[in-house]
Amino acid sequence: MLHSWVGRGAAICVLLAVLFALMVGLGAPAPDPAVGDYPNGDALAQDYDRYVGEYVQVTGTVVGTDPVETDLGYAYAADGERHTGTLTVTVRNVDATVVEGQSLQVYGTLGPDRTITAENSVGVPATNYTAMYLVSALAGLWTLGRVVCGWRLDPRTGALRRREEPLTPARTLLVRAREVLA
Repeated sequence: MLHSWVGRGAAICVLLAVLFALMVGLGAPAPDPAVGDYPNGDALAQDYDRYVGEYVQVTGTVVGTDPVETDLGYAYAADGERHTGTLTVTVRNVDATVVEGQSLQVYGTLGPDRTITAENSVGVPATNYTAMYLVSALAGLWTLGRVVCGWRLDPRTGALRRREEPLTPARTLLVRAREVLA
């Protein structure tokens, strides 16, 4: 079945359908603290009063330091409409020094009037996210380069075939330049 374009196309369609079904089926369950899935900013924005007195785990951007206030971004769909925005909460008992603009992860008890009493909090400098995206982009480019240098697409079967002699990056660029100029 997977030796032809039609078979591969059918297999890709089946896998995409399974992926979509899993996203819909497992992507929208309500938070369940019993399995370590605590309410986050989305759940709080959707029904804040439901979680008052319960443990929550949120991550937001610090917008005030005395007292500590964080903006929790949220996005959820309800009643056929998509809701997005920010929810500002006051965090008490923060055990780390925080500055405005920094990301703050908080685990604690949700109180009325948009407050969280923290049991544990971690401040994450904004540069950490930049470094994370940069490293991820480099890893993706390295992986793409390994695929291009070590494999080729067989146009007859639509399958990737291992190159008998892997290309070096300079040789790959030369080959691609010749293809473009030809």
